[in-house]
Amino acid sequence: MSQTSLRTRMLEAFRRRMVFFIGLILSVFVILLLQTINLQLIQGETYKQRARMNMENYIPIPASRGEMYDRNFKIGGRNIVIVSNRPSFNITTIPAGFKSKEEMAAVIRPLCRLLKISYDDVMSDIRSRNPWERIVIREDIGFDTIVVIASNQHLFPNIDWEDAPVRVYNYGNMFSHAVGYIGTISPAEYKRLRDSGYRHYQKIGKSGLEGEYDSLLRGVDGHYRRVVDVRNRIEGEEVGLQAVAGNNVVLSIDFEVQKAAWEAMQDLKGSCVVVKPHTGEIIALMSRPDFDPNLVISKNNAKIIEELSADKNKPFLNRAIQSKYPPASTFKIVTSIAALEEDKWNPNFTFHCPGKYTLKGFIDKDFYCYETHGTLDMYGAIAKSCSVYFYQLGYKIGPTIILKYAEYLGLSDKTGIDLPGETQGFLPTKKWKLKTFDQQWFDGDTVNLSIGQGFVSVTPIEMVNLVAGIVNNGIIMQPHVVNKVLSPDNKKVLMKTELRKLKEIPLSPMTLDTLRQGMRLAVKSGTSRRLSYLKVPIAGKTGTAQTRSRRKEDHSQHAWFVGYAPFDGPVENAVAVVVMTEYGVAGAVGAVPIAEKVFSKMISLGYF
Repeated sequence: MSQTSLRTRMLEAFRRRMVFFIGLILSVFVILLLQTINLQLIQGETYKQRARMNMENYIPIPASRGEMYDRNFKIGGRNIVIVSNRPSFNITTIPAGFKSKEEMAAVIRPLCRLLKISYDDVMSDIRSRNPWERIVIREDIGFDTIVVIASNQHLFPNIDWEDAPVRVYNYGNMFSHAVGYIGTISPAEYKRLRDSGYRHYQKIGKSGLEGEYDSLLRGVDGHYRRVVDVRNRIEGEEVGLQAVAGNNVVLSIDFEVQKAAWEAMQDLKGSCVVVKPHTGEIIALMSRPDFDPNLVISKNNAKIIEELSADKNKPFLNRAIQSKYPPASTFKIVTSIAALEEDKWNPNFTFHCPGKYTLKGFIDKDFYCYETHGTLDMYGAIAKSCSVYFYQLGYKIGPTIILKYAEYLGLSDKTGIDLPGETQGFLPTKKWKLKTFDQQWFDGDTVNLSIGQGFVSVTPIEMVNLVAGIVNNGIIMQPHVVNKVLSPDNKKVLMKTELRKLKEIPLSPMTLDTLRQGMRLAVKSGTSRRLSYLKVPIAGKTGTAQTRSRRKEDHSQHAWFVGYAPFDGPVENAVAVVVMTEYGVAGAVGAVPIAEKVFSKMISLGYF
């Protein structure tokens, strides 16, 4: 082999080795580059978050929700606080902070024993959530328990505690349907509201004013920045962002009047609404059965909520705005208005009541009155609540104009009260009956309609608006429960509720005078005479609604009272009151006594 050939072969071998090593180096470089891209770009945020978690924990500082005061609030005064907060702590964790499931179980299990809660429930909650989100393990923990956990951090790594004000409903059941309650935000609510600043761990208003004014009451959460070492031992803590408390609200409700109505209703089912016709301010709004909001606000409230929801007495139902009933004889006000406004009748015209009215037809049908009244004009018929009078009047004027005025007066519309979940009444029509029952409208339907029976149904809030319209010369103001919104320190008025005219019905002076005189006569000598002894003159109308339900006991009729006071005073001082009790036997015995206690309390408070 020549020297040249040997040299060529050695150079070729060297070249191959160089290519191999260069390829190897490039491969390592590419691998390193890809890993760098993976760590920095693809999983960079994840590792960044983990690294941060090894050094800093951001602990939320929930904002205190705004307080609620009754209508007599004064800056610096001894105010009645209907809803407030008290200090407390929550125990929380971020599941992704544990290195393994085994480590998490080793921490959570003894923690659950300390907190006396179910380990399985906690783990089920953790598994259903995003592991990077903070999860509340237990709410409303006392300071002694926090001391135990803080003193044994080596046993409870990745477990945090945070200030968490607890909502307090200072008068329990009494205001439950007006103020509502708060609860943990659900996944569906969080999905809907997260772009509005809501967080997955927060509470949210679920019903009543808590729900309606949640955005004003909730405030803005802050956070602590807690620095920890690799073993999760706290090395320092500082406030990263201060929480901002929610705004306070002053209600239009008067605590004393609400208390009187609530106590008067006792164990009955029903509702009571008191409103100032001149402004639409709700002075009292209560519904029974009720519930204690303090029992349903905790994180672990599912069983209580389930039991209350399944309760056949429906304690969550706000009967003042969410239930509708036959208005019975209180509807005679509407029939009177229709007849007078359409010039179909004169209040001095009379009908004779022999105790029943016979509707002539292919088969004659009798409609009865609760007693024999003899000959009555409209004033006497309203006072005595004579059904025979209104059977004949309704048959004479027909259903069309009765329903027209019922609609004018808002008996099939929501009032727009600032409470969620309001429903509206129902006014039947000939077309509706044909479609629903495949039947024409019979004269008997008109006779029933004229006394508020048959298919018509109304809500108590609609009926109080009807009375308010009579008091306020045909003007119906939109009812509201919140008068104004205050800054968290109560020094500034941020918003005053604007008074809004809901309807203006051009009722003639004769119509208004006839209704007022008839309702006053009902108190002086008619079905509401139990109220006649009160120092302030009251006008009212009772109703006794026959129900379709079949009950074994004799209490198968709903009881109504609608009225106002003072009868002859300025409208600025007037209040309208509606009481409705389910199966209350009769208006005079089931509803008027409750109205009596409400009016008595308002007289003692100097309302008139």
